[in-house]
Amino acid sequence: MQPQRLGPRAEMGPICLGCSHRRPYPPIRNPIKLYKETFYFHFKNLPYAKGRKNTFLCFEVNGKGCDLPVSLRQGVFKKEGRIHAELCFLYWLHDRILKVLSPGELKVTWYMSWSPCNRCAEQVAGFLATHHNLSLAIFSSRFYYKGDPSHQQMLCRLVQEGARMAAMDLPEFKKCWDKFAYNDGQPFTPWERLYKNFRFQDSKLQEILRPCCILGPSSYPPTPSDVCLITCLPETRFSVECSQMGWLGEEVFYLQFNNSHRVQPVQPYLCYQLEPSNGQEPHKGCLLNKKGKQHAEILFLDKMRSMELSQATITCYLTWSPCPNCAWQLAAFKKDHPDIILRIYASRLYFYWRTAFQKGLCSLWQSGIQVDVMDLPQFTDCWRNFVNPRRPFRPWNGLEKNSWRLQRRLRRIKESWGLQDLVNN
Repeated sequence: MQPQRLGPRAEMGPICLGCSHRRPYPPIRNPIKLYKETFYFHFKNLPYAKGRKNTFLCFEVNGKGCDLPVSLRQGVFKKEGRIHAELCFLYWLHDRILKVLSPGELKVTWYMSWSPCNRCAEQVAGFLATHHNLSLAIFSSRFYYKGDPSHQQMLCRLVQEGARMAAMDLPEFKKCWDKFAYNDGQPFTPWERLYKNFRFQDSKLQEILRPCCILGPSSYPPTPSDVCLITCLPETRFSVECSQMGWLGEEVFYLQFNNSHRVQPVQPYLCYQLEPSNGQEPHKGCLLNKKGKQHAEILFLDKMRSMELSQATITCYLTWSPCPNCAWQLAAFKKDHPDIILRIYASRLYFYWRTAFQKGLCSLWQSGIQVDVMDLPQFTDCWRNFVNPRRPFRPWNGLEKNSWRLQRRLRRIKESWGLQDLVNN
């Protein structure tokens, strides 16, 4: 076992639940499987679930560098007296595996009927901070007190200590049914509105976890901010591959990037992908601003200048085309960095009939920045890179017609200012 070390935020919890528990605790029993009725009742991902006062935790443990016995690889925990299922698992893991087998790297996956409460999340985070050979992925059917700021902060703390979190979708429910339920060989039968409920739970989780992607691990606890920088930092060790989550939720994307003629009030979002010329991995991020604060384009420029780029290709997807001030600053950045290829695609045109806004667009073209309206290929690419790469993009009614209409307006603006000869690179 790797030596236990005091993590950067381990002062919020015990160094090791097993080692620091001074009083003898009752033996932790882990039932092997769930009854069918228990599974369907407790794992149903309802937005508001009543009468489900227990939490069931189905786990998988895989070891790298050691061969775990079959009996230790998977099981089910529930609340034992006053000890919640999460802490039951940690006591069991400490006594049955960490103290006995001295394994190398351990990969643990939880499938939970409820996400951890704030006290359990704090204890689990402290455990992760002192056991660096342990990685934890948590799939939750529902999120416990998702509107409570204290619970939200503790879920963020879990992610900042390396835990990966996601809402349970159909594949996870099927896996739980096959591995952890007495199913009598019957296939899993999805309940009504399972997928719609998943989208609701998934969007709530993304709202909760957004601050930890903004601030990084050293900024706990998160504080409210009028300007949000939504970009997953390497230090958070947050992985998209084990979840359906991207930078934007599906409902957020369909609302904010919808290019219909009449839309609900939309916030200015800017999603960017930077491809360095040296062959390194692309860098992605998403920014938004709120009224009275710096615009997303200015935050984007601050980010680019801090990276000291020389050559790169940058593609930006915006909900609105830039205002005059942002356009001029983008143009100045391009002139200062002639070797950077910058492409801007906007879902809608912002005050396109006003002269100042048209001049701003002209300054972008004249500086060599490609400016265009998002069409189906751009919406699809934005979806794949910033929303959900595992699910296909479903266009809304009139998407291509609206794009064609906006492209025609943009072309007329270009022609009215005598810039029709400027061709996008």
